[in-house]
Parts: sequence; C-alpha cells; structure tokens
Amino acid sequence: MAKQQKLAIIDAHALIHRAYHALPPMSTPEGMPTNAAYGFTAMLLKMISQLKPTHVVAAFDMKGPTFRHEEYAEYKAHRKAPADDLIPQFELVREIVRTFSIPVLEMKGFEADDIIGTVAKRFAGVMPIVIITGDNDTLQLVTDTTSVFSLKKGITDTISYTPEVVREVWGFEPKYVPDYKGLAGDASDNIKGVAGIGAKTAKDLVSQYGSLEDIIAHMAELPSRVQKRLQGNEADAFSSRKLATIHCEVPVEFNLEDAVCKEYDMTRVRTLFQKLEFRTLLARLPQSNEGMQPTLDFGKKEAIVMPDNYAIAVSDAQQEALRRQLSGADLVSFDTETDGLGGRNSLIIGMSFAIHEKDATMRAWYVPIDTEGVRLWKDFFEDPKIHKTGHNLKYDIEVLMQSGITLQGIVFDSMLASYLLRSGSRSHGLDDLAQEKLDYTPIPITDLIGSGKNQKSMREVPLEALARYACEDAEVALRLHDLFLPELRQEKLLDVLLHIELPLFPVLAHMETTGVALDRAVLKRMSTKIEQRIFEIEQQIYSAAGETFNINSPKQLRVILFERLLLPTVGIKKTQTGYSTAADELEKLQGTHPIIPLMSEYRELSKLKNTYLDALPDLIDEKTGRIYASFNQTIAATGRLSATNPNLQNIPVRTELGREIREAFVARDGYMFVQADYSQLELRIAAHMAHDSKLLFAFRAGQDIHRATASLVFGVELADVTDDMRRQAKTLNFGVLYGMGPQSFARAASVSVEEARSFIERYKKEYSGIEAFIEQTLSSARTKGYVETMFGRRKYVPELESSNPAIRAAAERATFNFPIQGTEADILKKAMITLFAIIQEKYSQVAIVLTVHDELVCEVPEKIAKEFAGIMKDTMQGVITLDAPLIVDVGIGPNWNDIAVY
Repeated sequence: MAKQQKLAIIDAHALIHRAYHALPPMSTPEGMPTNAAYGFTAMLLKMISQLKPTHVVAAFDMKGPTFRHEEYAEYKAHRKAPADDLIPQFELVREIVRTFSIPVLEMKGFEADDIIGTVAKRFAGVMPIVIITGDNDTLQLVTDTTSVFSLKKGITDTISYTPEVVREVWGFEPKYVPDYKGLAGDASDNIKGVAGIGAKTAKDLVSQYGSLEDIIAHMAELPSRVQKRLQGNEADAFSSRKLATIHCEVPVEFNLEDAVCKEYDMTRVRTLFQKLEFRTLLARLPQSNEGMQPTLDFGKKEAIVMPDNYAIAVSDAQQEALRRQLSGADLVSFDTETDGLGGRNSLIIGMSFAIHEKDATMRAWYVPIDTEGVRLWKDFFEDPKIHKTGHNLKYDIEVLMQSGITLQGIVFDSMLASYLLRSGSRSHGLDDLAQEKLDYTPIPITDLIGSGKNQKSMREVPLEALARYACEDAEVALRLHDLFLPELRQEKLLDVLLHIELPLFPVLAHMETTGVALDRAVLKRMSTKIEQRIFEIEQQIYSAAGETFNINSPKQLRVILFERLLLPTVGIKKTQTGYSTAADELEKLQGTHPIIPLMSEYRELSKLKNTYLDALPDLIDEKTGRIYASFNQTIAATGRLSATNPNLQNIPVRTELGREIREAFVARDGYMFVQADYSQLELRIAAHMAHDSKLLFAFRAGQDIHRATASLVFGVELADVTDDMRRQAKTLNFGVLYGMGPQSFARAASVSVEEARSFIERYKKEYSGIEAFIEQTLSSARTKGYVETMFGRRKYVPELESSNPAIRAAAERATFNFPIQGTEADILKKAMITLFAIIQEKYSQVAIVLTVHDELVCEVPEKIAKEFAGIMKDTMQGVITLDAPLIVDVGIGPNWNDIAVY
C-alpha cells in the first residue's frame, strides 16, 4: 500500500522555547549553548518518526513588530527579551532544519502561527495536515483534515488534537478558540480579554453559546455577575479576539513540492551533530549504506534481517512439511501478500503463517507463491477444522477466491475484535494496533516499496525483506488474538464476533467481487437534464438577486442575502466572517424571499451532479461495466455497514431526481433485481424494547404507525388524520428516538417552537413506554459504562460523565439511540448471513449486490425472481421474533428504481 500523503508543519519557535525551558543548560566545548537546539532536534526526530509525513515544512518568527503590534501597541509588550543563551540557538535550529532539507518559512510582519494557518488553509483539500507545536494557539486551525500534535509537559508528553479532542478537552469547537481568548485573554501574549472573566467562565460561555456575537445576543440569559463584567466591555472582547485570530492569508511564497521529504546529505547531518556533540541523537539517525542517501523516514530500519523464528518455505517438500505442521496447530494466523491493493484485481505473490510453538514461543513462515501454486493449499484453507485467524480476512477471502478457494475455519479476526471492543475508534489498522497494544512498530511498507513516483511493486521486493515483512504481519495478528480474545470474553462480545461479524466476511467478499452494473446512458441523460435545470435556476437566482454573482461563494451570497436583499438575520448563526449561508441556516429563511428555495434547489442539484452523476461513471470497470463498492464493518459505531467507492448510503431517495439515480443501477440481461426492505424497523425495535403498549397495539393491528401517532398526538380519529398531521407525526416518531428537541422539530415540521414543544410533550405522554425506556437506558449506561443491543453489541460511553454539557448531551442522544440502531444493524447482518447460506446451498446464480440501511437487493435470474422474492421475505422476517412483528416489503424490477411491489 502506498504511504498516505501527509503534510507536517513545524511551529519552530514554539518548540524551541519549550525545549529551552524543559532542558538544563548544555553547550559545546567552545561554549555554544545547545539545550534548545538539542531538544528541538530530539522532538523533530521523534515526531517525524511517529507521524511519518510525506511533506515537512518549518515556520519561524522573524525579528521585529508584526501587524498585531500596529493594531495594539501593548501586544506581547510584557515579555522579557530572550535570554542571552537562547538567542543564538534560533539560527542554529534554522541550520539544523535546512540540513535535513526541510524548507524554512518566515515573513516580516507576521508570526509563525500566521504562516502555519496560511499553509494549512492553502493545502487543506490536498492532503491531511498535522501541525507540530508546543502551545495551544493553533488549535483554532483544527479541522477534519488538520490536526495539532502538541506538547503537554516537557518535550515528551504529547497530545494529538482532532476536532473531537478539542471538544472534549476545551468544551467547544476549534473555531471558537479566538472567541474564548477574546473573553479570557492570553497572558502569554498580553491579550487582556474582558476584565473579571477568567478561563472557566469563558470556557462555559463559549461552550454554551459559541461566538462572541452569540454570547452577547444572549446577554439577558447570563448570570448577573457576567453581565456586569461584559456589558460595556464588548469592544475589549472583540479586539482581543482579533489579536488571537490567526491570519490565514499571508502572502508567503511556498511550493508544496519543496516540502516533499527529500533525500538529505547524511555526511552534513553527521558533521553538524558531531560539532554540536549530539551523541545520543547521532545514534537515532538511520545508518546509510555506502553511496546511498537516507530519506526523511527517521523510523526506517536500514537492514531488514530475518529473526531466528522466521523461515521461508520455497520447495514443494518444504511447503508440504509446513502444511502438515500447520494442520496440527491449535490456531493458525495467516496473511496473503499481493501485487496490488484491491482483492478483486490483485494477484497473490505469497502467504505468511504464524503459530504458537509448544514452548510458548511463536514461529512464522513465508511461502512465495502464485495464483496457480496456491491451489496446492486448497485443502488446507477449506478445512474448517483448521482454525484460522488474521487481520481483515475479508481481503484474504477475496484473494483466495481468485484461485477457486473458499476459505473455511475462520475463528477470529483482530480488526473486527478491535472494532467490537472500541467501536467509537477509527484506528483498527494492524500497524496502529501493534504500536498501541503491543508497543511494537512494524516495518512500514514504504521501507519495501518506497512511495510516490519511485514506488515499486511488491514483486520487486527482495525475497528475504518481503518474508520478514509478511511474517511480521502474521505474528502481530496472532499476538493481537492472544490479547483481544480474553477481553472479548470478559466483555461478552465473543458471540457478536463469532455469530455476526465473522460470518459476514464471506457475504461482503462476494458482494465486493460481484459488483453491480451501471447504465452510463442513464447517468449521462440525467447529467444533461440537471445541467440544464441548474442553468435555469442560476438565471432565476440572478433575477431574484438583481445582479449576477458567484453563487458558490458564501461571501458573495452573504452580501446578496443580508446586505442587498436585507433578509432577516434573527436566529441566523454568525461566524467570524459574517452570517452563515449554510443549508441549515438558509432553511430558517424559507418563506422570506423567492431566492431561498432557488438556492436550496441549486445546491441539491449541484451535489447530485458532482457527487454522483459525474463521479459514478469513473468507477465503472471498463471490462465488466460494473462498479465494485467496498463494504466496511468497522466504521459506524452503531454496527451499521458503510460503503465507499461509491458511498451508497448517501444516494438520495427522498426526491424524484435522487431516486432517478437508482435507475442507473441495472440488473444484467436475463436477470431482475429483487429488493427487500424492512418496514419501520427502528420503530418496531423501539416498541419491543420499550414494551410500549400503544406502539405495540398499532403494529400488531397493522395500522399505519404514523397515522396512529398523529391520531394520538392531535386527538383525532384515525380517519380524520390529514397528510400534514401524518407528516408531522412521522417526524416525531423518528425524531424522539434521535433526541430531537423542540427547535429542531419546529424546523423539520414547519411549526412554531411552542407547538413543537407541545407536540413532543404529548408524544411522550401517549408513548410513556418510550420515555421510560430512554431514561432507563441512560441510567443503566451511567452505571455500567456501556449500552448494548439485543444481540449483545456494546458501545462504551465515557462521555456521559463529561463535565461539558454539549458533549454530555450528545452522548445521551447516542446512548439511548444505540440499542435501537445497533439492533437494527444486527438484524440486517443476520438476515444477510442467513440469506447468503441459502444462496450458496440452493441458488448459486443469485447474488446479493446492494445493501443500504434496512434494504437488501439481490440480482436474480428472471425466471425465479418471484420464487426468490418469497424466500427473501421469509428469511428476513424470520431473523428474530419481536413483540412488534417484523414486516418486509418485497419488490421486483429491472433496475434499482423501477421496483414493482410483489
């Protein structure tokens, strides 16, 4: 796998100051002070080794005033001049950085933070960015693609800030860091903030309200002591915020190619380190072979040597002896090595195995092999009595399928085990788990195949190096098995692994290798149609605005809406750049001007065109005419499956145009799609788990649950329920389960907040079992620390104890919703497993090709479509018996949209 690109931006001055104050005085025999330079270099080596960026740049402060000094003369005025033994080390660090071929960025009149912000903003959409710093100033730059790797104490204790971590630690979104400093000030920079408002009060205010504008807008709600301190001092808050805001438009010249981790001159580095007497750091540098230059991968192992417990089995006799030994083992960990990344298109080039020896040691082997040779291992892989484990064995199933091998005997998978134990984490990769759980750093694949334009195929890797790498993977997976198995037993999650997640592997593997056909003509026709409609809407928007402008520019749209058309701003979220024009905010303006619905339609159509109509054709395999999505088990915390390339879950179905996209998904000639969809599965699960008598009665009686709810909430007979009442009741039925509050419901149902509050209260009164279930679930989760589904899947919820109200409220919503959504996911997965077994046994021409939420789609020979529709219905309804009976709606059609109810 190619190394993922990542840009590391080093906040040089912050690290220099941290190192200077953390380390005792150091100097060379000539008297040159070096403690700050030494600490900086130690951190540089460690962080680049740990973070493994592909691009690195260092930002420095320059001498002299900045634009902030011009705006506020007292800015940093209290700071003492740098110590005499620190001043020369700034230039020394510059020399060290340049010796490693790392670009130095600095600009007169701006601080390093401004340069960091500019670079981060400029390349945010190009690759992930990590800012390496020693203070919290850059936390405001944290986004989904930009993280901050910061020192907590000294030069070794670190923390990685993502948006989630910032929210957990600080209690608010990263973008509100300047607002926080606008109130609390920043003593280190002599930013005064608002007198009398300290860090805790500022944090509470920003956590609850957000920006300074929003805080001031809610002045009447604030405690009297806070009002007293804030009123009349708003200007101080705003000016302090401005000083604390990082300027992201510095006219600094910087080419991303210059930051690529280049080869550097080892001789120069060693000479400099010897001059500075960095003896300990010299030992951390990679040893280079004569005539070769190392790269900026400081964690690289120069020589890959086979350990004594690793071996290579090449000859037929060696492989036969190995098969006999493995067949007698209690458990075999294995991994396949291929010449590519996708199981469907990759060819096997080798396999590795690891087992426990009788003396409690581990032994591993590598077998170089090809697609034909692996067939000699068919009996071994298809023997269910030989228990096997690995990491992400779905991939290996797909690889072996190419050789006609059906993998049997899977009893464990370390990726799935990690996910079940930590469903809220996204870090389930083998290398990540090895470092986190085993305190071991595996050989990076880039050590074998390189990266970028010089990357080579695994086929070109020397045998011994490839063998070491492959054996290591098998051994690590086995060690993770030994670690995770007792944890799964202790947490009572082993059944979920053995009876849901592992049996789903072959189901998904077959779906990924089968794919589904796409009709290019349908997509092209729709794209042309929508393109014409977008053009028409553009003209209507210009007419409504009275001028032409860049519709896709939030800044220009903001001017049109709030300055030209003077639309109301009450309740509209305000950011640092002005009133928001996000979709949720524009929804609040519906009915105020004709331009609003036009903007909503424009955005919806643009997204459809860009995300699906123009993107899907690029995913079509030219040979087969099909797309091959990847189905992921370890992403959604609820247990739901997700799909990528394409993201099937996000294909819209609520609008006519959105549904038309499904028309492009077509069954092959002579086949039909059989679609089966659980009817109101979440509500049926909720009724069952909550034992709510009224919900259960409605489901058992076969009533339209939304009309039944409307009848209760509005106090009318079923026959008198209007379509509008039903629509509002439907929003209530699902909204309450998701923790929807009055304001959200009011927007969704187009009613006033007071009406929304009244509806929710009546709903909870009528369906008292639901309210009791929610409270009981929260109480149990607070006691146990987790919440679980009917099948035993767990979600750990430490956030319930968070001191931050916003985080705690979000955790509460996720907690009482998890048993329902998680059970829903488990039911669908069990249905897929059972249906797949029936297909394998009796209907080999049938394939499951799509799944979205509560829906399954099979590609079935037309002559047996009706027969199989009945099988799908019975199978899915028979997964579990609920007090609110499961109902599955089944349909048949030539494409995913034109489905006729069967």
